[in-house]
Amino acid sequence: MNRTVCACERCKACCKIQPGPLAPGDLERIAEFLGETPEQAKEHFMASAGCVARLRDGRVVRIGSITPKRKADGSCVFLDKDKRCMIHPVAPFGCAYFDVHMDKDEGLKRSGWLAMKQATDREYRRLRAELISQEVNKEGIKK
Repeated sequence: MNRTVCACERCKACCKIQPGPLAPGDLERIAEFLGETPEQAKEHFMASAGCVARLRDGRVVRIGSITPKRKADGSCVFLDKDKRCMIHPVAPFGCAYFDVHMDKDEGLKRSGWLAMKQATDREYRRLRAELISQEVNKEGIKK
């Protein structure tokens, strides 16, 4: 799978309204890029409701994900004051491997791969649960 290269205004707008989800291993790559430990880097991320997927057996399930936190204006926490991505070389899978020009079949292929990894990677699921737990502890309520 090749990383997308588009930087048109429509593609960049996604960063301002919906930060892309992480795939397993993304947090560790981002932490290294930032010069942080994975534990420190967790502060930049949150558990997200994820997406709804139809399994091969016909069941419909929700697959939770991890995304960068959002600023007060809804934009990705990794956008600088000029709205440029500070982690572009190691951007999460949901940012680096999707663009608004992608045809439906390719988008579905990539979405399917990501959902399968998110659902089956034990460490990813553990990290997402930990982020939910931290959120509950900080806020006193589950979001």
